[in-house]
Amino acid sequence: FFRRNLRRRCDPPNTALEPINVLEGLLRDPARRYIGKLCHMEAWQFFLLADRLKALIERPRWKRNGEMPIKKGPDVHHDYYHRLFFTLEWLNSGNFFRSSEPKYGWGKSSIQEDNIHVLRAICEGLEDQVSWPNADRRAELAALHPGVFRDMIGICDIKEHCIEKSKDCVKENVSYSAKHQMNSFKNLSVIDYTGRFIYVLVGLGKNDREFFTQCPLYMQRGVYFTGNQFVASDGGFHGDGPIQCSFDNPGSNENKKQFNLVFKEVRAGIETAFARVCAWFPILGLNKSKWNYSDETLQLSVHAASRLHNWLMNTENLSYDAASSAETYFKCYY
Repeated sequence: FFRRNLRRRCDPPNTALEPINVLEGLLRDPARRYIGKLCHMEAWQFFLLADRLKALIERPRWKRNGEMPIKKGPDVHHDYYHRLFFTLEWLNSGNFFRSSEPKYGWGKSSIQEDNIHVLRAICEGLEDQVSWPNADRRAELAALHPGVFRDMIGICDIKEHCIEKSKDCVKENVSYSAKHQMNSFKNLSVIDYTGRFIYVLVGLGKNDREFFTQCPLYMQRGVYFTGNQFVASDGGFHGDGPIQCSFDNPGSNENKKQFNLVFKEVRAGIETAFARVCAWFPILGLNKSKWNYSDETLQLSVHAASRLHNWLMNTENLSYDAASSAETYFKCYY
């Protein structure tokens, strides 16, 4: 007699799977070149950020139902330095968690859960890095630019992140972008004249105008704007609200042509900011054709990258204002 579907019994593995101490090995490099390659920050910035986020990283993880555990959760195999390093490395590579199992010594599910935990810690620990300016700061920003850009407090634009087609018909219909012929999440961002993000929102919308009319900047404009203050944007936002766009068809009107020319030069700032974030954290760039992660991971990644972008600029005292550029200072002294 013969039996079918018998499992083949295998002996337990003879060798134990041990995690590779990646960070310890890289720390032995006196030049600390690993930071610029994997985390896009200097060594002192990495340890400064780790000390700031230590309490948030070491706290218990959230439950899968979204509740915060009261008691301490299970012990993790790595300290907060490694956990932050793994998350920053993932932001710069975007590799699937399964490919990191032998290097980290964790299963892909544990790596994914801890990655979300650290991303949430970054968003909470750097919450003050992205904030809408108060009334005094808005008045200061509105008085910076003369002429047609007077009362402008920021530049607005939307970047789309490609995601997988959802099985939910409603979500698939809302997330489909006719402009790029793909399903995507929209990232609405506003920057000031220094190149720092002052507002970031991630969500679903068929087009730029529809997504803007659903955000608080349009629904609660009295809280975010005073008087004739506005944000500048491209023609995809045409309509009412605290927003000013360029002319679609300037025709032979020289004033409209000149206005559009100046408008393009000013709007180049936010395109530079988006390109800078994509260069610092390539997973948010165009090299990833499709986002294979959950919606929560996408939203936390965008918010974390925006806050890290402002934090890096503040620690290095960077500014992309034309009046504060290095060329201007060079001409002043020489």
